[in-house]
Amino acid sequence: MKRILSIVLAVAVLATLCLTLASCGKLSGTYENKGMFTTTSLTFKGDTVTIEMGSVKAEGTYEIKDEKITIEIENDGKLGLDDLLKGFNGEHDFEKGKDYIKIGSTKYTKADK
Repeated sequence: MKRILSIVLAVAVLATLCLTLASCGKLSGTYENKGMFTTTSLTFKGDTVTIEMGSVKAEGTYEIKDEKITIEIENDGKLGLDDLLKGFNGEHDFEKGKDYIKIGSTKYTKADK
């Protein structure tokens, strides 16, 4: 009986560890930076990110690795946001706190707590 209990406990610990590691490097929810003239919102779901600034909206993908975040926004030329997207596209320093993220030097606060 003790052996069965030990095996069940070991399987439970391994399952918890696998779930924890699988969720590493992913974000979910919306984070906001309220600027002087507009609010920038980043909404993460799975490996996608949606960036909204006022009435402007762009979608792309992201990856977090080694305290860096790489964002790739698709731009088919119709958005007219090349300069804005240059600021988001590429690799940036990344920090995640309890209710915020920091991309480069910009801090975004969790909006959907």
